Amino acid sequence: MMVAESDILNASILIVDDQAVNVSLLERLLREAGFACVASTMNPHEVCALHRKNRYDLILLDLRMPGMDGFQVMEGLKTDDADGDLSVLVITAEPGHKPRALQAGAKDFISKPFDLVEVKTRIHNMLEVRLLYKKLENDNKMLKRLDRMKSEFVSTVSHELRTPLTSIRDSLEVLASGVAGSLPDKARSFIEIAQNNCERLIRLINDILDIEKIESEQMSFALRPLDLMELIDQTVKADEGFAAQHNVRLQLVAAQPGAKVHADPDRLAQVMTNLISNACKFSPPGSTVDIAVTREGGRLKVAVADYGPGISDEFLARIFQRFSRADSSDARQKGGTGLGLSISKAIVERLGGEIGFTTEKGKGTTFYFFLPECSEPAATASDASLARPR
Repeated sequence: MMVAESDILNASILIVDDQAVNVSLLERLLREAGFACVASTMNPHEVCALHRKNRYDLILLDLRMPGMDGFQVMEGLKTDDADGDLSVLVITAEPGHKPRALQAGAKDFISKPFDLVEVKTRIHNMLEVRLLYKKLENDNKMLKRLDRMKSEFVSTVSHELRTPLTSIRDSLEVLASGVAGSLPDKARSFIEIAQNNCERLIRLINDILDIEKIESEQMSFALRPLDLMELIDQTVKADEGFAAQHNVRLQLVAAQPGAKVHADPDRLAQVMTNLISNACKFSPPGSTVDIAVTREGGRLKVAVADYGPGISDEFLARIFQRFSRADSSDARQKGGTGLGLSISKAIVERLGGEIGFTTEKGKGTTFYFFLPECSEPAATASDASLARPR
């Protein structure tokens, strides 16, 4: 990012010095150098009012002035500017004043007697930095405003879509159940296709809303001590139907009875469901998805292992990124939103844990997460609203 030379030469400059000869010399120097917006005052008491009115890009400030010295002027400027960012270049003949001026907030200094080349160079460089900073600040404000608009738009659209989609799903379930009358086989097939696509859209909308909550730090967590095995048992039972659709069997191969964690049951169930559903989708028919709970280094480790094809090398580095899915056509046929792992990572980290995976081509993949063990009495997890497979 560069600052145009014309912007530097059009920057507003205020000269503050009680000596008319110094003011005249600096004005002439700056105008000859091409600076177009140069103002001056010999009264230090006017500086704050002038700056409030004109918001100068640079103030050349003499430190030794009667009645009100440059240090007092800088204190007044800092009072006016809440952020305390003073664009002040001090003028002094006393070397001992330089460190004090810098500590007071000045950005640079010019020594008396003037070296005209040095004066022009320091003023030019300081204005370039100042204008670059302002440009970055404005760009940052614009990006924040655009990001906020994007989040509000996504949230509004998602909420507006979820309500009619939920109604459509309920209507399709009624039709599929036969309550409204029996359906011919071809019509029933179309209803099933519509149901699957409707569920997929609802999952996508829910995931997008979760991502927006995570970005804005508005995802709520009802933390409490939980019996980890109870929650995992419930999640496994809730996901058995999804596993059966893929001809896969879920099995708990290692447990830690009585193990407790401090977590939100709904969010932790969401993580488990994401990992289990991914494992099911990439498991060969007739295989198992193994769930294991162990203790390692004073923490509880939950692992979900499949015996599928493994993860390709080019996908490893971005597996937890949003909308990340393997590029192969086989992986795309598995469905999913590409947001589940990113959401799971954010939830686990919010719970004070960490998430990772191991994979081997042709042999399978294991996703795991660690959580701190909790010693408090556990509340029941039976009231957790277990998430649907992602």
